[in-house]
Amino acid sequence: MYKYYNNHILFTILLFTVLAAPGQAQGDDDTDFQTWMDFRAIYDINEKFTYDGNYGLRSVLSGEEWRRYYIHPSVIYYFKINLRFRGGIRIIFTEEFSTVNSFEIRPWQGISMNWPQTPYLTINHYFRLEERFTFYSNETNSDFALRLRYRIQAKTPTIKIVAIDQRIYFLVNFEIFGNIGQAVVEKYVNRRRISLGMGYYFTNNWWLELIYALQGSQRNSEDGFNSREHILRFRLRFKIN
Repeated sequence: MYKYYNNHILFTILLFTVLAAPGQAQGDDDTDFQTWMDFRAIYDINEKFTYDGNYGLRSVLSGEEWRRYYIHPSVIYYFKINLRFRGGIRIIFTEEFSTVNSFEIRPWQGISMNWPQTPYLTINHYFRLEERFTFYSNETNSDFALRLRYRIQAKTPTIKIVAIDQRIYFLVNFEIFGNIGQAVVEKYVNRRRISLGMGYYFTNNWWLELIYALQGSQRNSEDGFNSREHILRFRLRFKIN
């Protein structure tokens, strides 16, 4: 059983690496190292609805100096066991130390489906549509864009480590992003991302995800999508009830 289980994980990681590598390698001529830190609070309103709130800070450790703050409340509706509808709004403030600050409002709607799901691995498909309104500190007008996102995620079940009486799990993501209709010039816009991570439970209600991500994006309004970004993400999760 363990050999079969490990083969599933290895195959999934290799598959996502192959999918992401060609797009990342071509044309990338700049590199950033970033940290993302966020806190996620989850509350089951009833058996059909769940509140899922995400609040965080993102910053770059090399190259340009900027910080991004955001709050991201959302609601999940469980249509079926493996099918969920999601909706929310993301409010973002990007602080530029040498150029123009920006403020964004992003309502969004999405659907999440688990398929296939086995005792050894769950594959999740997530589609999301965002309406992006962007305001700049040096202008009175604003920009608007429609953006579509697709993510495929492979996640292991929770594994209990008997020696230390703790639980962990592993995950791998591959994401692609694209504009619908006429695109506007946006900063720090990503096109593709691959992530590898691990979750660690402190208690039944508190757990930490440590994730490494590699993404290709547009660094500023003059450049194309030629930036490669290495991201270390710390996500603290709390299940309220």
